[in-house]
Amino acid sequence: MADHRDGVGASGLNRRTFIQTSAAASAGLVTWRPTLGGGRSLEKLNVAAVGVGGMGANDLGEVASHPETVIMAICDVDSNKLNQAGAKHPNATKFRDYRELFDKMGDKIDAVIVSTPDHMHAPVAMTALNHDKHVYCQKPLTHSIHECRAIRAAVAKKPGLATQMGTQNASRPMKRRAMKALEQNMCGRIIEISALTDRSAGWWPQGQPRPTGSDPVPSNLDWDLWLGVAEERPYKSNTYHPFKWRGFHDFGVGALGDMGCHIVDAPFQVYGLGDPINVKCEAIGTSDDMFPSKEIVRMTLPGVKASGGEQIPFTWYDGGLKPQASELSLPTDYDVPQNSVIVVGEKGTMVIPIPGDGTKYFRKGVERQVELPRHEGKNHWHHWVDAARGGDTNWTPFDYATRVTETLAIGAVASRFPGETLEWDAEAVKFTNNPEANKFVTRTYRKGWEVEGL
Repeated sequence: MADHRDGVGASGLNRRTFIQTSAAASAGLVTWRPTLGGGRSLEKLNVAAVGVGGMGANDLGEVASHPETVIMAICDVDSNKLNQAGAKHPNATKFRDYRELFDKMGDKIDAVIVSTPDHMHAPVAMTALNHDKHVYCQKPLTHSIHECRAIRAAVAKKPGLATQMGTQNASRPMKRRAMKALEQNMCGRIIEISALTDRSAGWWPQGQPRPTGSDPVPSNLDWDLWLGVAEERPYKSNTYHPFKWRGFHDFGVGALGDMGCHIVDAPFQVYGLGDPINVKCEAIGTSDDMFPSKEIVRMTLPGVKASGGEQIPFTWYDGGLKPQASELSLPTDYDVPQNSVIVVGEKGTMVIPIPGDGTKYFRKGVERQVELPRHEGKNHWHHWVDAARGGDTNWTPFDYATRVTETLAIGAVASRFPGETLEWDAEAVKFTNNPEANKFVTRTYRKGWEVEGL
């Protein structure tokens, strides 16, 4: 498995090419201008955004705030969200269907932001890669295991493209400092890892039966385009759009896929974790249409150098469930914080919240005051723009993002078979003891929504 530590990743302009070109420029041999997607050279990065409401509005605003970007096109299936974004970016061409955007402006853009619901991440991102565009895609990078493998294979063939998963906390200074501490072996040989989140409670529903009946589709929403690759189902008001879709199997990857990418990134990226050997979900509140209302997902991860070659137990808690502090070499009266990852090693235990702020270190059940290694962090969105324009590679490229997303997607499949241990063969990309589970490794796209490479 590739080393995904600080500044390492197969994205951005090839550093050797960049250095050689820059050296030539300084010698007066060429006038250097960054080489962008499709072989065009421009001083500005021409950007299109697909999904401009909610987090998409934030992603668009952050990328647009970079002085070297031009927002050329915006796309959303909701005309209200599209018009709101258009008011802020009046020179951008507006689209409802991302396929039309690529058909009409594929030769005018260099980079694409993907901030749709989860089920459309891979289709839009792969379309952008097929058009040789740099891609910033929200987490989780994909909806299915197969999509992860396909995206990873695609970016391996296009090393000149800058790719970034939208886990902005991974670029915050305190998260980078915590990651450096892990890299510098502060915990010693890794014994186990746990992570937890309070979601989905209070954010979106899970564990409920499929809604019945239908409601009129509001005039501002193109429901067919919103469904995209997913199977047809009736529109229900205040049920899916704009935000409550995440708990549905057809549209999201539940709390594990949503928050997991944020929470587990420190140990998973530093240690190069993934490819679980087996997985088991203990579920509360199950439903055929949605993820469980609460769950504990237990995985066995292959041994790595940081674990001395020993297998690593990884346990995930969501819906407000928590591990016992005493089980994690923490003080018995310590209240394990939600939305954090706990790395237990022979030398000590680190508790790392999402942004890294409040990271704590314990040794022999006692909190110890330690100075984490220095790191300045970066603006996550600007780092991607800079990488696309020939700068340093960014920190959550798709070669890493597909690995962590795939691991979480395997856990999501396990939630459909609560209480059963599923054995996973990473090389064969299948579960070896449950043919029914293999039906969820790959999803079938709705007719007319097929995407080359997926």
